[in-house]
Amino acid sequence: MGGTNGLKETTRVTAPIASNTLSVNIFTAPGKAMVGERPKPFGEPLGFDPITSTLIFGEHGAVLVDAMGTVAEAEALADWVALHNRNLETIYITHGHFDHFYGLSVLLDRFPGARAIATPKTVEAMQSSFVPPLSQFARQLFPGQVPTKLVSPEPYGGNTFTLEGHELRIIEQGRTDCPDSTSLHVPSIGLIVAGDVVYNQCRMYVGDTTPEEPKQSDRGARPVSGSEPDDCCRRSQEAWRARLSLDDPGHQALLAGF
Repeated sequence: MGGTNGLKETTRVTAPIASNTLSVNIFTAPGKAMVGERPKPFGEPLGFDPITSTLIFGEHGAVLVDAMGTVAEAEALADWVALHNRNLETIYITHGHFDHFYGLSVLLDRFPGARAIATPKTVEAMQSSFVPPLSQFARQLFPGQVPTKLVSPEPYGGNTFTLEGHELRIIEQGRTDCPDSTSLHVPSIGLIVAGDVVYNQCRMYVGDTTPEEPKQSDRGARPVSGSEPDDCCRRSQEAWRARLSLDDPGHQALLAGF
């Protein structure tokens, strides 16, 4: 018989317990060069800004927001997630830009028990990036760096999901720098993972009543097509105020994202 003192060993199963609080950590991939002509004859080479993924974790489980774009970034992200020694339950993708989800296959290969989700509108928007010209464009910008296998998250129709008893709320922003952008709000820790809602020409100032004048990024960001930057900022701000209690002075919203 196994065990000690003639008793058979059994596997102890512990029921999940809601953690008292959640924690957050942010992974930042450095900027990288792009293939293409310089914007000016003597200007700096084309470059892609640093991007981030956010890990929200409790005692045992974790949720990852966004999955990077290149193989190297996604592999480094997977190693970083593993260092937290948590069960990765969910990978949430904020929107359909390739730099936020092309690395998803790498993450799912590393964490096969995780489910990848996004809003139905985001999943629909992703479909065009799996085929030329968009997929070819990404591979031209970053030759040899984009995963050969591209996968899509599952369409998730709900507005919320949970991690160890804590609610995570999906906020659909509408058009910002892409047609259907979202953020993820974690009320229990005052966290907003902003995706691309906080973005160069379309800046979102939480708690501020008047959007500031948009500023050019070092790389010269483009305004949102068909929309003036000020209007874009105003619409995003109204959407956030409609969904969050940001007028409450006790609410401190943190921003994490691209």
